[in-house]
Parts: sequence; C-alpha cells; structure tokens
Amino acid sequence: MKVDSKIVDKINIKGKSFGIDYKVEKLSNYSDISDVLDFKVGPHGSFHILKNNQSPTYQFILNWLNYLNPEQHMEKYIELLKYKKQIILQGPPGTGKTRLAKEIAEVITNGKEEESIVDTINNFFKNFSPSKVNLENRLLIKNSLTEFQDKFPSHKLKELKLEDYVLGTDDLNGFCYWLEYGLPNTGKYNGQADKGKIYWSKSTKSYKKSGFVKNIEDDDLAMKMVAELLFKIANENFKSNEDFPIGNGFVLKVLNTYHPEKYFPINNEKFLDKLLKIFGEDFKSLNYIQKNVRAMEIFIAKKKENNTDVTAFEFMNFLFHSTNLNGTIVINEDKVSSKGSFKVIQFHPSYSYEDFVRGVSVESNDQGEISYVVKDRILIDMANEALSNPKSDFVLIIDEINRANLSSVLGELIYSLEYRYDSENPKAEGVVESLYNKNTEGEKPDRELKLPKNLYIIGTMNTADRSVGHIDYAVRRRFAFVDVLPKILNIDNFQKASFQKISELFVAGGILNNNVTFKASDYLSEDFRPEDMCLGHSYFIADDDSFQNVRLPYEIKPILKEYLKDGILKPSAEEFIDNL
Repeated sequence: MKVDSKIVDKINIKGKSFGIDYKVEKLSNYSDISDVLDFKVGPHGSFHILKNNQSPTYQFILNWLNYLNPEQHMEKYIELLKYKKQIILQGPPGTGKTRLAKEIAEVITNGKEEESIVDTINNFFKNFSPSKVNLENRLLIKNSLTEFQDKFPSHKLKELKLEDYVLGTDDLNGFCYWLEYGLPNTGKYNGQADKGKIYWSKSTKSYKKSGFVKNIEDDDLAMKMVAELLFKIANENFKSNEDFPIGNGFVLKVLNTYHPEKYFPINNEKFLDKLLKIFGEDFKSLNYIQKNVRAMEIFIAKKKENNTDVTAFEFMNFLFHSTNLNGTIVINEDKVSSKGSFKVIQFHPSYSYEDFVRGVSVESNDQGEISYVVKDRILIDMANEALSNPKSDFVLIIDEINRANLSSVLGELIYSLEYRYDSENPKAEGVVESLYNKNTEGEKPDRELKLPKNLYIIGTMNTADRSVGHIDYAVRRRFAFVDVLPKILNIDNFQKASFQKISELFVAGGILNNNVTFKASDYLSEDFRPEDMCLGHSYFIADDDSFQNVRLPYEIKPILKEYLKDGILKPSAEEFIDNL
C-alpha cells in the first residue's frame, strides 16, 4: 500500500514512539505493538508489515491509511490530471472532494530531487558546441550593444534629454525603450514604465515622475538628476557597496549593457543568490552588484576550465531554461529539489473573468489622483509563476467550480485549456490575446495570455446542487470528470450503522459495501440519481456523543429536510427522517 510519504513524520517501533501528522488514534495504545516486526516508510511511502498480519495493530494501520488516503486510485487520478491538465471531482456533499483535491495537489507539487545542479552546469560547459542559432544570436547581440553604445555613449549620459530617454513616446529608439525591448536576449527586466523614474503619459500629455524625482516639478531638472545618476552608474563612479535611488534590476541592466565583459546578464538578485549558493559561495556580505560580479567570475572560470567559447548570454539562457534556479527550490548541498505550490479558491455566481483572469483595478496615489490599472488575477498570476518555474508543478483548486458561469469566467482561455503553452516550443499553439493590455502607458502592449503545461486545475462540483450554472459542452470537453462517491470507512470513529441507515433514503437496501451498484430507493424522486444525492461519509466521522448531539440534529437532518422541500426526496421520506 502506498501513501504520500509526507503523511508520516517518524516511527520508532522499539520505543513505541509514533509521530504521525494526521492522528486518528495513538498506536501506542495497542498492546500487541511487538507483533509488528517491520513498519517503515520507504522512498515512496511504502509500509512493510512482516509479522502477524491478523493482529489488531495491523488492522488498525490499514484502516488508518485507508482513512488518510480514501481514494485508493490516487495514482490513477494523478496520471489523469497529468494527461488532461484539468479535472473535476464530482459527487454529493460530504464525500471529501476538496480534501482529495488537496491531497492530489500536495503529491504533484511536492517536487522531486533532480540531478546535481553542479553536474548539470559542468556538463553544459563540457559539451557546449555553438550552433548556427548561437552564432546568429551572438552577432545580433554584439551589433545591438554597439548600436546602443554609439547612440548613448557613457561619457555623454549627463547630456541625455527627456525626449531621448523616456518610454511612452512614439519614438522607439529612446534609452529606456532600448534597455527594455531593443536589446535581445540580455536578461531583460520586467515591470512598470516608471522603472526609469520618468515616462511620458499620452493620456495626460505630460511627464510622469516617481521615486527620487517624484516631487521635482521642473521636468528638465528631474531629467538632469536622472542623467547624472545614469552617468555615475554607467561609468562605474561609485563605491562597491553604494546604493542607488533607482531599481536594482535597472542598475544591473545599465552595467551589463555598458560593461558586458564584467557584469553577468542576470539582474534578479534572488536568482544570483541561488547560483552562488550552489557553488558554495559566501554571499551574505555582498550587495546585488557584487553578487553579479561574482557570478561573472564563476562563469569566466568555468569557461576557461573547459576551454569553450560559450558566451555569458548563452550561459544565462541555459540557466533560465534548463534549471529551476528561477523558481522555488530547496538546495541540499549541490542538489536541487524543485518545489511547486497550490492554491484553493471558491467560485460563486457573480465570479467573473475580471476576477479570475485579468481586469481593471482603480487606484489612487498620495495626491488623490485616480488611475485605472490592468492587473492579472489568480489564474494568470499562477500561470506566470509556473512559466517562471518550468521544473516545478502548480495546481489551482477551484472549489464549487460549477457555481460560476465557466464560459464567461474563462473567456478566451477555454482555448488555452486544451492547447497549453510549451516554453520549449514557443511557436506552437497555446497563446491567446486578452481583451486587456497589461502594460501601463509607455510600455510595449502586452495582451498575451499563456497557460503553461506545468499548471494544473482541479475543480470540485457538488452534484446535489441543482441551483448552479450548467457547464456547457465546449468547457466540459476540456475537463475530465471523476466521481467521488460515498463509501464505508473502516475507522473507529466512523458511524457505520447510521451511514448505512441514512443511505437507505437514496440507495435501495442502503450502502452495504463499497462495490455496490447504486440502485435508487423508493424514497428518491425519479429525476435524481442516488450517487448524485446520497450524503457522503464525512458527515459520519465523529464520536458517538458528537454525532448524536451535534452532527445528526444540526447537519444531517436539516439537509435531508431541504431535500424534501426541493422534491429530491419524496414525501414518504419525511417520517423516515423524523425517526432517525
């Protein structure tokens, strides 16, 4: 029997000490614990019990595992999700659909240990051979850098004018435009148009200023202050630990553009931290510029050691696309374990595309000025995280998925559910255009939406709720549907007799075993299937007092009476319910 290995923290048979994440009952209560010869967690969560498999302890362990992992076909569900990318767990209330969704998500996002990242990097240098594409890219980058430096020589940056600097104008040859879009494959930074602290607003036909020049009314004076700062950075007229009143990524971009032989073409400090940690570097006392320089030194040493002509840009691209250093990882010595994540949200009837995909938010600044900003919502935020972490898996769990109008909420992404984006083949299908342009004024328009193949969606659907929206066929065929049905649990606090009794309202003869074919009882209206309406097993997990005094009168009877009112149960069921 296999379960997620995270379920068990530690087990010490000899000392009868058990550390279990989800405790049903202390195993040390069992007097026959010595009958268990071997009970341990293998690499895949395998349990081995080699003696007296008829003992109460043995039976309890099996029942406990069955409770923790009630869906014995977990691996099948995971394979289905990996293949289809999105599934819906459907069933009546109380069958543990949301819980099962979380268990599946935990297994998928837990990650796996990869080969030594140092070995991966060393093999890259050892086996590198430039292709035609590499050579073409090298020439393109070299010409682009030369053209940029000729247009904006570092010794003349103090003379930089507003119209030659800012984003937002129709001129696509400005300093900031080149830095953001004009230099190919050079570790572009991402973000708002105000990264350069000044940009042209077409809507107000004025220059917008932020950061250290925010309160400078004179536009030319603000530009002079920015130009002097750029001159200082580009000409390296600063102390090694000096800080600048402009974005760190912007600073590294400028340094790499003017000094590509000294500064590594990565401006993400967290990425640099991971790279240095892998190579055993002590970087705690270094600032972001010093970290970048150290990364370049490591690259040069590796290049020399392997006698290869690989460029820093090619090594940078390899790191971004062939390792998970840009993602959420755990580094154990020189090995990397990629970690994904999952989130749970709940749909409701008024949920919209603007809530789920991308929409407009109203914001105000310190002066009370109102602005309208396009923002990505939960789905695209997770998609972007997955795109940045290609070695990890991410899961979005949508509880009550059928309570919203799915066609309206998903919009054009109905297409992307089927044709996922593959970063290794970016020319393939998988990109759609949103109604909303994400970028702010002064930036290149960005309407693209991508759902990567490492983002999975699990929906849960209550089949007893007929008041919610219908899932149309176009959306339905993008999902695989999995039935999660009521079942008998072999655990001590499961009210088996009550479960079987109440199931008689839905299933002829009641649910007597977990392989039964659901045949409708005489109490159930002909318009409904018993497997869609029968109360799930989670209603019956309680001790005797809690069940009789709380669960039965305040949870089970009310929902059964609601079934009567809605015509799901026939009037003949009323006396049956009252006599429970």
